[in-house]
Amino acid sequence: MNTNKLKAKDLITIAIFSVVFIAVYMLCALPTGLIVQLYPFCAGIAMIPCGIVWAYLRTKAPKPLAILIQGVIFAILVFIMGSGWFVSVGVLAGAIFAEAFARIGKYKSFKWNTAGYGAFAVCFNLGMFAIILFARDYYYDFCIESGMTAEYMEELLSFINGPLLALSSALSAAGAVIGMLLGRVFLKKHFVRAGIV
Repeated sequence: MNTNKLKAKDLITIAIFSVVFIAVYMLCALPTGLIVQLYPFCAGIAMIPCGIVWAYLRTKAPKPLAILIQGVIFAILVFIMGSGWFVSVGVLAGAIFAEAFARIGKYKSFKWNTAGYGAFAVCFNLGMFAIILFARDYYYDFCIESGMTAEYMEELLSFINGPLLALSSALSAAGAVIGMLLGRVFLKKHFVRAGIV
């Protein structure tokens, strides 16, 4: 029997904790979204507590396609909750990179899993905000139709630029690393059992 294949219990675990992941993200994103100057950094902030959930899933299902499935679930959920297609594209791109990095470490390397989570965080952040640089009017109209006020959007669009997006992406990667380190501390026994080094 190939123990490296995903089983039904793995899929259930991935599904449940993918929902937990987005719930933790929303708990961080909602308050930061109230302040224009904090909103571009919401991914970096959220990736810290979300990293504990990400780390847990890496110990429970250190197998091929687990990260990709988690990414697909997350992308679908954020889209259903009202985020634009561009956010889902960022999530999916990040999941592909994260899966690829984890595969390099055969899903048992903390270093490569952390690199993958960092790549996921950067792609997620770019998915949220890069469209502002290329389709500002489209993003403005989309957000207004989603219920944001014109005043908020005008302030946000005047605040976000290329250098700020680069900074927020770097901080997203840093938040991911911190989140994984915290996850390893809190889930030490799980890491030992999973054989992740």
